[in-house]
Amino acid sequence: RRSYRPTPARHFPPYLMMHSIRRLARTWVGVAIAIGMAVSTPGAAAAQAVPRDSAIFRGSDATLLGVTTAGAVLLFQRDQAITEWFRQPALQNNALLKNTMTGARLFGDPGSLAISAAMWAGGRMFHDPNTARDGQMAFEAVAVSSAITIALKAAAGRARPYADSTNAHNFAFGRGISDGAYQSFPSGHATAAFAFASAITASVARRSSRDARILGPLLYTAAALTAASRVYDHKHWASDVLLGAGIGTVGGLMTVRWHDRHP
Repeated sequence: RRSYRPTPARHFPPYLMMHSIRRLARTWVGVAIAIGMAVSTPGAAAAQAVPRDSAIFRGSDATLLGVTTAGAVLLFQRDQAITEWFRQPALQNNALLKNTMTGARLFGDPGSLAISAAMWAGGRMFHDPNTARDGQMAFEAVAVSSAITIALKAAAGRARPYADSTNAHNFAFGRGISDGAYQSFPSGHATAAFAFASAITASVARRSSRDARILGPLLYTAAALTAASRVYDHKHWASDVLLGAGIGTVGGLMTVRWHDRHP
């Protein structure tokens, strides 16, 4: 009998390549749909009436930030393995996947701010106050959430995978202030994408719960793909994008609630 020998990476079998791609897609899209349904459904309950005195920052926000922060810490131990999995030639050389990841990255930056600004301008131009308001809130959510993330990046000083792929624990306080190669934690693209998704979904839920249940999973899927693209592009660790997603989601929800109190 012939002895078994592992297949070299340069001859990665097509069926294994497709299995990896399907596994990647199922994981990220499944997570995105779950988040989208969870966030849009509670927001839909507020469509009838939103009390002006309701808290802008709620216990659920603290829980979400706590879970994503704890998850990021736990992922520190798996960051390097996850990055290596994304670097498989079968994934990196697949044209369809590469183009998808490029589009997702652009959705996070500059797409989230550009689309928000276009919605505001279009709503004002065509006298559509709902679209203008959605665009304004999304723009504010992305801007404020990104400012928080930028401050954390500068303070954490974590090395990006391309700067030090052998040590996912390479942190140095303040190092990220002047060097972009050490601004890995958390992910700005993930923050912006999830801030946009959560702000638009929560705002739409104020008017139509049915529309929010449809739109939420779509937007959160795009945001999840943005997060995946940063790991795929070797620019972030998995823990970076997880914390960025938490910051962006909470930032979007808080922005909408602030507008509820200040119409």
